[in-house]
Amino acid sequence: MNARVSIMGMCAVAVLVAGCGVPLQDEAQALPPEVVPPPIMVPSETPTPSPSPTPSASPSPTDTSVPVEQFVDFYFIREDGLVPLGSDVVSPSDPQTVLDRLAVGPPPETGLRSVVVDPLTGTTLVQVFSPGVDSDAPIADVTIAVVPAFLSLPSTEQVLLLGQVVLSLSSAGAGTVSVVDEAGSPVAVPLPDGRLLDRPATALDYVTLTAGTLE
Repeated sequence: MNARVSIMGMCAVAVLVAGCGVPLQDEAQALPPEVVPPPIMVPSETPTPSPSPTPSASPSPTDTSVPVEQFVDFYFIREDGLVPLGSDVVSPSDPQTVLDRLAVGPPPETGLRSVVVDPLTGTTLVQVFSPGVDSDAPIADVTIAVVPAFLSLPSTEQVLLLGQVVLSLSSAGAGTVSVVDEAGSPVAVPLPDGRLLDRPATALDYVTLTAGTLE
């Protein structure tokens, strides 16, 4: 009895479904695109930009264009001795700068004189001798060339000229000063005691010229 009631119930459900107009299909069919709702787009979070590191201040390079000055004693003649006159010099490491300053001479009011330039002809009697040598070479060892007119000077004037040059270059940093002629051949030069010097000169060779001349 119960089995019969169940079968009759299933048939009634089938008739009811068919009467509602819903077609039954054996296989699943895809829905048209216009029926399928678009996927829900979840907005992604905008990444917060990380702060850029603050650049550290780098030390500014040393300005090498600024001229370097150095205090140098320039020696000029008073009677039979030498007197130093101090002055600030730009680029004293160039020995020719020192010789050029000696060639200009002392201020007239000092009553001093110089024999680096021949007063009669205006000829510069000494200059730096550096053929083939880098102009940036250090001043430690300087070679100077004397012109033929130097040999025409009295020996006392030769000593005073060499004293001017050697002591002034030494004040600017030169350790030794060699003397050659214009061809580059070594020249034996006189010392204050009358001896001839056949080696590079130093400040000690002419320092006696300053004795008794300083105020």
